[in-house]
Amino acid sequence: MKSKPLTYDSLKTVLLYMEPNIRFLLSSRAPSIRVTDKVVPLKINKMLLLEHGIRVNQTSYEYGIYQVDNNKILLEVSGFSGLNFIWTCDVDEFGVRDYINRAGELEKERYDQLINYRPKDNKINDKNNIFDFYHIRHDVAQKYKKEELELLENEEMVKEAIEYTNKRIKRMEHELLPFENKRKNIRPKFEIQLTKQQTNSEPCVIERVKYEGDLHKAGISLMKFMFTKRQHAIQVKSLIIMPRCSIQIPPDMKLRFKHLELVIHVSTSIETLKPIIDESSFPCEKLKIYFGSNEGQELDQEFIKHFKVLLIDGTTELSLPLIQNLQNQIVHFQLYSNSFVQRDDFIVLIRNWVAISKPIGTCFTFNFYKDESFMIQILNRVKDQIEGSRAGNKCVDIPMRNSTVLKVSYKPLRGNRFLMKMAVLPFK
Repeated sequence: MKSKPLTYDSLKTVLLYMEPNIRFLLSSRAPSIRVTDKVVPLKINKMLLLEHGIRVNQTSYEYGIYQVDNNKILLEVSGFSGLNFIWTCDVDEFGVRDYINRAGELEKERYDQLINYRPKDNKINDKNNIFDFYHIRHDVAQKYKKEELELLENEEMVKEAIEYTNKRIKRMEHELLPFENKRKNIRPKFEIQLTKQQTNSEPCVIERVKYEGDLHKAGISLMKFMFTKRQHAIQVKSLIIMPRCSIQIPPDMKLRFKHLELVIHVSTSIETLKPIIDESSFPCEKLKIYFGSNEGQELDQEFIKHFKVLLIDGTTELSLPLIQNLQNQIVHFQLYSNSFVQRDDFIVLIRNWVAISKPIGTCFTFNFYKDESFMIQILNRVKDQIEGSRAGNKCVDIPMRNSTVLKVSYKPLRGNRFLMKMAVLPFK
């Protein structure tokens, strides 16, 4: 019995319910269905936009620069370095990494600064000698101390330490290769390799192209193939953006999502994302942002207010301006807030809510890693400093206008942690 090809409508139905990565694979192998594929809505459960890759559901696509010799891979020269924890995007014709070239230019500028610098006087200052200057840039390399070696409690641990050190030595030797190439005027061959990896499987190379000085072009090409020229906005349940370097996204790519997570470089990620968001996304369900200790707390309030629930995590200190400027009705501060509630800022925040009559349903929560006596102390302080407040069981109620009450309460969590909640409720 001869098999019949799918009709146009049948093909569209099959594609609609097909796993996205299988659709990508079919489009790459069967160009005849690409036009139909672009017409059918693409639905993705979870998408991650990474530094040099994309993850769609359980499948990752990553691209990197490799030095090759007669099609034999010698080493990867892009990506994350386990030696200095620095991310490399591009290399020059010898293989010298971009951050080294940038640092070299900066060092020349610093050299010019020193040439033109004249101290105010030549007095001897024991507190600011030349060694303090050296330590601005340099860490001291030294052999292991006795107490460090004693951390290795058996022969197996010693073997692991030796293997770890051997790997570091090899990495260091690889770091020196580009400078040897430059000295000998050797220009190695570099290529970009696109790999595909599914959960619990080894990555496989699916494409190799000549490297021409810009790795991010590979990312744009990959996203264009997957996501652009589609009749409908791509439907993504959960979108996570976590780049260490700048992500370049095709302008004709459109996304509609419910949940968004920004892990690093929050402000930059928002600006990158704005042009590709389909307006039907708003209002979105949830936004989670992560603030690093060296990252500012300036947020695009016009963008953030479109999310029903906001989660803020990270290693930074909470500040009153950040909290007061938030327009979201439900906010969960998942970073520890010990110091914030001990300052007068917490009382100022409560008084502000009372003064402007925050609407019913407004709820902010704060996390603490303290014992219960700390929580009781905070509630007692609120009761003493806020006029008209009434103490209850693990809570303080503060009457507001329009027959509402601001309830400040706490409850225990696991592991000596507590959650404090500020919630505006109907007055009973």
